[in-house]
Amino acid sequence: MTIDKKTLDMLLMLDDDKLAAMIKRLAANSGIDISNVNISPKDLNGLRSALSAATDKDIERAGELIKSYKEGKRNF
Repeated sequence: MTIDKKTLDMLLMLDDDKLAAMIKRLAANSGIDISNVNISPKDLNGLRSALSAATDKDIERAGELIKSYKEGKRNF
């Protein structure tokens, strides 16, 4: 799934359960296992707040970081 600002804004409108499930699915599709992470409503509120201000450039940079992580070039 390619994420752009429009898609991100649509994702952020999902209810908490659906958003948490989508985050876990996107992470898994990117090779990141967060299946054992409990995403609380407080976490989701913070995430919505932070990501609502994200620009296309921010989203592109996040994609580059994930790609580097998957290729073993960067550890978080």
